[in-house]
Amino acid sequence: MRAMVLAAAVVVAALPVVPAYASGSGCAPASVAVGDYRQYEGTGAGTTTFSFSVSVTAPPGCAASGSVDYTTDPGTATPGVDYTPTSGTLTWNGTTDTKTVSVTIARDAAPEYEETFAVRLHSPQGLVIADNLGVGQIIDDDRPPLDTSLDGGKICWRSQGTAEIGLHTSAPARAPITIHYRTIQVGDGKPGYYPVRDGVVTIPVGETRGVAKVRLFTDEQLPDEQFVLEIFNPSAGTIGLSKVPVTVRSRG
Repeated sequence: MRAMVLAAAVVVAALPVVPAYASGSGCAPASVAVGDYRQYEGTGAGTTTFSFSVSVTAPPGCAASGSVDYTTDPGTATPGVDYTPTSGTLTWNGTTDTKTVSVTIARDAAPEYEETFAVRLHSPQGLVIADNLGVGQIIDDDRPPLDTSLDGGKICWRSQGTAEIGLHTSAPARAPITIHYRTIQVGDGKPGYYPVRDGVVTIPVGETRGVAKVRLFTDEQLPDEQFVLEIFNPSAGTIGLSKVPVTVRSRG
């Protein structure tokens, strides 16, 4: 009998230990965390949006169910002047999707030091907070002034299929910079390219250059033509040289 009991104990000890949260209602609470966000303030009228990601992580085989409150806390940035204070509640009902807390930043043209504020998570219900503080860093783009310009006029061949027009910033990007662009038709004929109403070029961190691309019709029987490329609405700084002519040649 003792041998049988010992054998049974060995078998039980060899079985894998399954955590109680791995299935059904025995799941442990999911954890929730908010990330940092770093972006330029922006120059001139209008606002810039800071988007803080709030993620949840549930145990294997489980989903997140619960809520957490959030609020903005001041740092060196002044509430109501540099940013608009906000608060609210994020809720998950059996999902693990990442949610976003948006904070509005006031643009201006005043040279100033970089400023910070925070998004703080608190009062969790059914969740556990893993990281409660997301730091928002407001990068000044007015000291020294940051501007974006087109490189200059462009001559390209229709057979290439794409006209690529270069642009550059006056300093390396310290956060991603987006610049919008569009084509302006010259003349009344049907264009031999695909008009662009609102294209976007992104200059990554550490870089100073980007390329605006316009697709061309490749039929070399089309006549030579010209259009104007214009850049506008930068996410940081101002625009310098905003328009350049682009010449498309069909044959040599």
